[in-house]
Amino acid sequence: MPELPQSEVARPAAELSFLDPLAGWIRARGLQAPAAFVLEMHRPLMPMAFPAAVMAGTVVAPFFGPDYYEKIEALRDPAALDWMLNRLSGPQASGASKAQEKGTNR
Repeated sequence: MPELPQSEVARPAAELSFLDPLAGWIRARGLQAPAAFVLEMHRPLMPMAFPAAVMAGTVVAPFFGPDYYEKIEALRDPAALDWMLNRLSGPQASGASKAQEKGTNR
């Protein structure tokens, strides 16, 4: 099966509610390069991420809110890592940056 280019990596539907704001938070602080480095460094551990998060849930779920188990569903899909890396390296989609671009193009 041919591998898709980074620009065509499909967006995982189930985890949009958690990954999209997280990617925006990282981009707003200019931490794309360190975040991409950490994500790539932990790629071999991805198969163990979801079971580990479920096991740790009894301890850490109270700190992440009642939807903790819905949030960690992103760890179940290996394509979520590729989507997040693609989102971090892609063009910025925030409204503030679009407003700044309009202001500089006058």
